[in-house]
Amino acid sequence: MESLSDHRDLPPAAAGLLRWLRRLAVAVAAALALLAIAELAAAPFLPKRSVRFLRAGRANGQPAWIDNVFFPYRFAPARAARPPPPTVVPQTPAPGTLRVCLLGGASAMGFPDASFGIGRQLEILLRHRYPDHPVEVVHMAFAGGNSHVLREVARDLKRLRPQAVVVMTGNEEVAGPYGPASSLGRFHHSSRIARGLVLFSRTRLSRLCAAALDRLDPARADEQAWRSREPITLRGRMSPRDPRLRSAYRSFRKNLTAILRQAAAAAPAVVACTVPVNLRDCAPFSTSFLDDETAAQQVREKLRAAIAAETATNRSEAARGYADVIRLDPTHAEALFRAAHLALAANRTAEAAALFSRARDADALRLRADARLNEIVRGCADEAGVSLLDAEALFAIRSPQGIPGHALFLDHVHFTFAGTHLLAASLLHRLEFLRAFAAEPTGPVADADTVAAELLYAPWGAAAQLEAAIEQQYHAPFRRQLSNADTLAQLNRDKAKHDARAAAISRDNACAIFARHRAARAGDPWLALRAADCLLQADAGELAEDAAAAALARWPHRFEIRAQLALARALRGQPAEAGLELLRGRDEDAGYYDVVQAVAVGEKLLEKKQPAAARPWLEYAWRRDAWNSEAALALAQALHRTEGGAAAVAVLQTAIERNPDNPLLWEDLAVQYCLLGNWTFATDCFRRSEEIAPYRYERLLKWAKAMVRLRQYSRALTPIQGYLAAMPDDPEGLEILASIRKHLPAQAEPPDDAAPKEKSPRKFPWE
Repeated sequence: MESLSDHRDLPPAAAGLLRWLRRLAVAVAAALALLAIAELAAAPFLPKRSVRFLRAGRANGQPAWIDNVFFPYRFAPARAARPPPPTVVPQTPAPGTLRVCLLGGASAMGFPDASFGIGRQLEILLRHRYPDHPVEVVHMAFAGGNSHVLREVARDLKRLRPQAVVVMTGNEEVAGPYGPASSLGRFHHSSRIARGLVLFSRTRLSRLCAAALDRLDPARADEQAWRSREPITLRGRMSPRDPRLRSAYRSFRKNLTAILRQAAAAAPAVVACTVPVNLRDCAPFSTSFLDDETAAQQVREKLRAAIAAETATNRSEAARGYADVIRLDPTHAEALFRAAHLALAANRTAEAAALFSRARDADALRLRADARLNEIVRGCADEAGVSLLDAEALFAIRSPQGIPGHALFLDHVHFTFAGTHLLAASLLHRLEFLRAFAAEPTGPVADADTVAAELLYAPWGAAAQLEAAIEQQYHAPFRRQLSNADTLAQLNRDKAKHDARAAAISRDNACAIFARHRAARAGDPWLALRAADCLLQADAGELAEDAAAAALARWPHRFEIRAQLALARALRGQPAEAGLELLRGRDEDAGYYDVVQAVAVGEKLLEKKQPAAARPWLEYAWRRDAWNSEAALALAQALHRTEGGAAAVAVLQTAIERNPDNPLLWEDLAVQYCLLGNWTFATDCFRRSEEIAPYRYERLLKWAKAMVRLRQYSRALTPIQGYLAAMPDDPEGLEILASIRKHLPAQAEPPDDAAPKEKSPRKFPWE
């Protein structure tokens, strides 16, 4: 029989094509063989880590599924990776167990962590509703988890054998891993390439490449870390016309379809949720402009005129002006948002709702799920035959004028406690409607106040949550929002109420409340963790240590809980060596978590005014990663308080030699030079920081604070005024300005030649 490879009788063109295909097949086979060899060869050089969301382990002597703290390393640099919420559940559920899996991103998890999120509230509701049955709500959600990540998480649903699965995702689709606005987004313009990159992240070879890159360019991780807190670059801005969005929508549809298919195969009841967002009280983060510069300039002029009319309370003229802007540029996000507020003030509710929705969809920084993504959720739920909970419509119904705002949202996407309870209770009703559980309910549906009391939310948890939300608003991109001042004012009013309630409870009474709740639910590690945090704030070290130890007994693999226990012991005088041994564990792969948590413990000790205790923790972190500027900055503070400014300057100089493009290092070095009285070098450092990051107004605040410490109030006036011009509602800045004005009449401004001069200001001492 003639061989298929024998092509002597074929036409020349066909024979040539066959030879080319044969060579291509050989090349592909050789490449795959080389990749397989490289994958096997990489094993000895890397720690053994699972790539699954859950890993097999043991708890209480029984086989258990445990969250994999290294799973996020597949999608983010180790220094920036945040572990998912803790999970330890039996591999075989106990008889009668009600097990629900929650898949989602940051809004599904909760803010700033999962302590008061949907999963925790749903757990409390289920415990009240089914008091005779064990309840397990598995948090398969974490910040930044978009559909590319959740598709990998969903692989473990079958392992868990839940009665129900809840899926809510969409906010991180554009800016999350492999989204077009992410650092990896530039590598793909199709869902296939994105999926290929996700699959490649399962391999040892991907880890080896990342490790090699970190070794070759160690300063890169530090630059990524500080830039991640700064304004999203122009690459992250996208107009509604951007073709990259079409790729994101295609990827979302394919991934969500796969996720719902995996969920339906794992559980009898599946609920897909649309994603509600803050429309009324969250201005667009950025506005895209027309490509035609002449038309764009005309739009800008009309917008300025409309804003001026609104400022002059000429609302009718302002409304006409915004309408003209929208006519010329229908996707002008700022004009749409301003016009929406005018329509709402005029009681044109339907028009206002439509304009708010259009403003959200036109936002150039796409940090909120838009109408198109929610339509995809609805379509995928219908195609997959799963239940749809239209949370977007639910939140609209429960909001004044049908437009969600501050009553249900802390910021752009994170829910208030009331918003979370609304969603958790709706999920409970939907699961019961679907008859997800064989058991019959025998208890009531707990109201928000009951759930808040059980979770230690009011007032301590609420104050901590609001403090995190306020801190977020002082940073980009939030601080540039049109609604930033109103959001800050609302958050500060709410926090003041909870702070007053907390202050009215004595320390002894607070400790008694925590002890009573812990005794009622001794096996709840979330409650123990929350109690430990509150007790640390109250300086009840022994009780905090006991609570942290109880949480660690349930979650011994979690580095942040080890750090909390070590912090409680450090505040009671335990040497840092013992705490670091607890943090690292014995013969255990700590990844980068030991560095992150060592810095966190050191910074907490600095807040508690214990710089000597903080120093060993920060020195350990800096030894482990000499390019970690966060560790260097905190260590410099500790050294300044224990040894003086010269020691702090030496650390900062060394850090700048390694990371010369980090503006935070230059800012703190300038402060140290200010405190040492070296005005010339201080000025040069501030100018260098301004060259690197001109948008960082925090340097002006640092400069002013340093001058106030030196009682140079006249010198401090200009920088604090510059800072408040950018951040007019910052209470710290306002407090400093008030202090300066209080002292200025008693001190005349020094002459320009009063500052010490350096003979050679062009070069720094280490250059």
